[in-house]
Amino acid sequence: MNSNQNSTAPAFLLPPRRVSKSKQQQQTNMSMKSMVIVLAVIFCATTVKGFPMFKGGRCLCTGRGVKAVKVADIEKVSIIYPTNNCDKTEVIITLKAHKGQRCLNSKSKQANVIIKKVERMNFLKYQNI
Repeated sequence: MNSNQNSTAPAFLLPPRRVSKSKQQQQTNMSMKSMVIVLAVIFCATTVKGFPMFKGGRCLCTGRGVKAVKVADIEKVSIIYPTNNCDKTEVIITLKAHKGQRCLNSKSKQANVIIKKVERMNFLKYQNI
């Protein structure tokens, strides 16, 4: 047999398939569009990461809090001052006998007295060093 007659050549010897210019352009446009979309998603994700999800930020106390707590029931007081995450002062009262925690309204009279007392105790603690 003659080698020029209807013999099939292996695939690696065949010339590459020709793709029309319009098809190449469509493929390039699609890859550019997908790249732009991916970059936009990445940009939005990095930008949104720093924003609080809601107006109050990530405060521990939701709502206004209670106006007063029985002084005899107070075991511990925590005052959390405004930060980047939460723009309000929070007064968290831990109650005795495992009754849980309560958020005290930071604008109430009792909260103002407690804040002043805690600040005075901290001031005196650092004065006696």
